Amino acid sequence: MDIQSELQLEFRDIERPIEEHAIKSWRGVSVQHSRLKFPVEYEFQWDGGSHYLAYHDLILLDGEMEVAGDKPIAGGDLRGRMTFVPQDQGLTGWAKPADRMNEFTVVCFDPSAMHEELQAEFRSFEARPHVYFKDDILGATMKKLAEMMAGETRAVSRMYAETLGLTAALEMFRLTQEDPITLLSIPSGHLSRARQDLVRTYIDENLALDFGLDELASLCGLTRFHFARAFKATFSETPHQYVLSRRLDRAMKLLAENRLPISDIATATGFSGSSQFARSFKAATGRTPLEFRRSA
Repeated sequence: MDIQSELQLEFRDIERPIEEHAIKSWRGVSVQHSRLKFPVEYEFQWDGGSHYLAYHDLILLDGEMEVAGDKPIAGGDLRGRMTFVPQDQGLTGWAKPADRMNEFTVVCFDPSAMHEELQAEFRSFEARPHVYFKDDILGATMKKLAEMMAGETRAVSRMYAETLGLTAALEMFRLTQEDPITLLSIPSGHLSRARQDLVRTYIDENLALDFGLDELASLCGLTRFHFARAFKATFSETPHQYVLSRRLDRAMKLLAENRLPISDIATATGFSGSSQFARSFKAATGRTPLEFRRSA
């Protein structure tokens, strides 16, 4: 199921544009990013249609949040703090933000899709709210998602974004366990030689496309999470890293063998444009595409 619900905001001053908003969705996961440009009070509401995880970069002068009829919890300096609300337990509240650039990122998980992905990892999932908590591991993943969503000009691959969303789900489910011992330690396993060949062939034949984990996992008959783990155990790098490496290898070959425009080479190798291609190429080689071409 595709997640369509969003955190609803209602501002008390609607005479000027206040919010910059972006949302991306994949199977079972959606990510919403909001940036508040002015310190205007607002009310917010979540309908509880899926699991909800928010990463806050907010300073609130006043405000409170209420989850599923529990006692309201006051805001404050919420930078780096997170909130998890399980399905069917909506939230409401209001906020008076400080005069700064306030942002938050919300990840929504379809419970049925996440059960399919993670059922082998946990014996049970204790769904209970966690409000304004901190965790270094989950926080690092959520910060990457926030930075990805806030990047107005830096496009990222679907595979990278999808992997971050699934990783956030796994790490959140880890935290919600009543007893950490219930996390099963299952060997990662490796892809068989036949599956390796299928994956390599698909990647090389589709480098110009923005494909995701779904397509690769389906080739192997695995969930996205278990495919990503088996892939890393087999190739010693993540699917995103491997695909990026193959794209750069193809780009170097095209740069050395013909005079195609840089923009055409970027498109042919699956980059969203010349700028993203140039950044990735220089980060990997230490040279711009043009510098590489001149020396080839």
